Amino acid sequence: MKNLFYLLIVLLISGCSLKQEVTDTNSYSIDFNSKNSSYKNIGKSILIEEPLVNKSFNSRSIFYSTKPYLFEEYAKNRWINLPSSMIHNSLAESFQNSNLFSLVSLEDTKIKYDYVIKTSVIKIYHEVNGDKSYAILKIKFDLLKDKELIKTFSYDKKFLVKETKPYGFVNTLNKIFDDVLEELLKGINNSSLV
Repeated sequence: MKNLFYLLIVLLISGCSLKQEVTDTNSYSIDFNSKNSSYKNIGKSILIEEPLVNKSFNSRSIFYSTKPYLFEEYAKNRWINLPSSMIHNSLAESFQNSNLFSLVSLEDTKIKYDYVIKTSVIKIYHEVNGDKSYAILKIKFDLLKDKELIKTFSYDKKFLVKETKPYGFVNTLNKIFDDVLEELLKGINNSSLV
């Protein structure tokens, strides 16, 4: 019995002396904003609905692919929030900064909006092919007026990432979103839709 007691004491002391390694997790954000405010205000309101992000990609995990149909998630790199939430906030900020609409809302406040924008994100991931990698974004915007679809704007983007690391992917993805939003706002402004 005495030997068992000493054995337990030795195990307890040696177990406490083992140092646990803590791994740092990097948290990234989707944060884009169209800086172009040169649009003429049309005096209308728009509701920006929360984007529908493909459920496979709408998590805190950042996904990458090294082979077709195979997706893995980075172990030490995460989104700071769900992509749907981050995209929603950045969309609203971009529309507000564009000055195109007099009222831009994130929430349906039971007033009648002139327009509604519905966003669907089909793909959002990092594709890695050897020493090259790409940011992949496939996104669609539906512009509605009085619950009727006026126009769909679709973008299927694949941009080369300067470095194959997650930060390079996130940085390139935000630039893609900047470009897509600029094209979207220009498309809405130049059309006879609004």
